[in-house]
Amino acid sequence: MKLFHYHWWTELVEQMEDFYREQGFETVLRVGRHEGEMQTFNPPLEWDDFRNKGISFQIIEMVKGQTNITFGYGKADRFDHIGLLVGEDEYERIIDKAKDLNLKINEGERRTFVSTPWKFRIELQRRQGVVHDKGTLVNAMDIGLPFQDGKPRIIADLLDLDLYSESNSEVRIGNEEWKLHFIDEESTRLRSVHFSQDDLHTVDPVGTTLSTV
Repeated sequence: MKLFHYHWWTELVEQMEDFYREQGFETVLRVGRHEGEMQTFNPPLEWDDFRNKGISFQIIEMVKGQTNITFGYGKADRFDHIGLLVGEDEYERIIDKAKDLNLKINEGERRTFVSTPWKFRIELQRRQGVVHDKGTLVNAMDIGLPFQDGKPRIIADLLDLDLYSESNSEVRIGNEEWKLHFIDEESTRLRSVHFSQDDLHTVDPVGTTLSTV
């Protein structure tokens, strides 16, 4: 199981693409609604080719090494989901556990989403070729969410992760390769992402801190 991905909704789609390109990410996909139809505006097209056409981007996908970041247009900044690359056995175990926990499951041919009580989702990606096997890797994420909606230790149970520590305001879970650190806050947001390579010490346009551990 590999933690490889996160997604935001934001008005700042062009700014997000510019920012992550400066960090060495490559744009591989742009899909948006133009004149009532979904169309692609992939590279080598640049923003100057379509900026003023009133396109509502559903998804812009950027990749660096083993990390995949997506974002789409929204009226406010909203953290939507994290993504896990899983094998078939891991997938079946997680789906069975999600059913036991009465979590909403949206299964698809390309990917499946499991909803959590904190208004963010967990994407289960089974297509191994989607994620590169070398390069920049997500090592940890810090996620703020309201503990009044339930303790996030259930995510350790859902994903078969170790529970490292738990208090009234923090929960740390993970495995030997990556960690999730949950902090009690009023609303859900992705506070920071820690990478295993590169020299990153910056903040993206939606307020997520990027750093190298």
